[in-house]
Amino acid sequence: MGDKLEFPKNFVWGTATAGHQIEGHNNTSDWWVFEHEGKILDGTVSGRCMDYWNKYDEDHALMNKLGYPAFRLGIEWAKVEPRDGHFDKQAIARYRAILQSLRDRNIRVCLTLYHWVLPLWFAAKGGWTNKHAADRFLRYVELIVDELGEYPEWWVTLNEPLVPSLAGYLAGEFPPEKKSFKLYGEVTGTLLECHARSYQLIHKKAPAAPGRTSPNAGIAQAYQWIEPWGSDGLGAVAEKVAARIFRHGSFAGWDESVASGRAQFPFGSREIPNLQNSYDFCGVNYYFRMSLKFDPTKTDTAMMDLQAMPEGIEQTEMGWQIYPPGFHKILMETWKRFGKPIYITENGIADTADKVRPRYLLWHLRQVHRAIQDGADIQGYFHWSFMDNFEWKEGFCKQFGLVAVDHQDPALARRPRRSAEMFSAIIAENAITEDLVKEYAPQALDGVFGDQWME
Repeated sequence: MGDKLEFPKNFVWGTATAGHQIEGHNNTSDWWVFEHEGKILDGTVSGRCMDYWNKYDEDHALMNKLGYPAFRLGIEWAKVEPRDGHFDKQAIARYRAILQSLRDRNIRVCLTLYHWVLPLWFAAKGGWTNKHAADRFLRYVELIVDELGEYPEWWVTLNEPLVPSLAGYLAGEFPPEKKSFKLYGEVTGTLLECHARSYQLIHKKAPAAPGRTSPNAGIAQAYQWIEPWGSDGLGAVAEKVAARIFRHGSFAGWDESVASGRAQFPFGSREIPNLQNSYDFCGVNYYFRMSLKFDPTKTDTAMMDLQAMPEGIEQTEMGWQIYPPGFHKILMETWKRFGKPIYITENGIADTADKVRPRYLLWHLRQVHRAIQDGADIQGYFHWSFMDNFEWKEGFCKQFGLVAVDHQDPALARRPRRSAEMFSAIIAENAITEDLVKEYAPQALDGVFGDQWME
């Protein structure tokens, strides 16, 4: 295998974030209200967050210093359109200044248009269940394309669209806290339509991406490697069936819909105009494996224990399994399904002490390299996240950042962690070397240059 894993010559390296999680001041959104109702587990609210809204140029300077050449960030619809039909010129100007700051520092832009947060006025009208939801979303998308379309090299129409459907309309954990299988299906169907129409609009109105004859658009899809636990007897049968159902509901049903152009059950079972082939690239977000274990007492989760942890498997601070081979499996499945260029739009770990992150990152990059060797056209990797942020219902207690930020610090000082330095070294080399692994995470050597995780 050698002592160096080289990545393709033009491989894109960067970091990722989301608007609501770092900008702060998103007080005309549904999540702002949700937070102030005491729904956040650590008792915090996003508030000023990391104040990227005002400290963006400082952050971009730090990206330059660290040698991070690309950045995935988001636009907050609630800031751009705080009232129905009223577009805030100051907010649009601020986003233009943010994107221009990135351009001035030669940092390439991946722009996300929807990352789970809605304007409060839109949520009050039923959100994604409103019959005019797609039209309202497209009105916002068209404004962004018209006003800011010169900046993005990659467009992410929707981030992890099954998460707001599942968490907001089926599990009742996120706004609007509904528990309805019917609404989960309807909302996902609406989001499929929103993506297809946004993709067409971007291709109609946005400038071509650098080196291309057209824009470059897709989504960022959340993938988990979902597999049966391996119980005996009827439990084994139930686990296999459940794994298929959970995969379909979490990502595979969406993927099948885009591949075929027809919304799959339960997303409407209808043809959606322009949906088929509406990816220029596939965005892959991968964090963990789920091992579904039959447990008849778990009546709320189809008699499956979703937190079952196989012996010897390490878990993150989020309670997620660390399972790098699942990344390779997902990448190869995605490549075989779509045959489109792949970008890792998110991958990372909550690790306050920064002790696990270096080896987690190295292990997962090994699987990216492995997938490239196996023929997948993987063109870039955006690490989640650039800095600590507001981690949705978990609040500020889960820290994913390469750069540490204490939300209680009046100055919100940015402090690069050791893993940030390691990522800089990988980017500078466009490779993982044995010396680098020995310096930053010697315990990861067998997972990078040995047989561990090579199943």
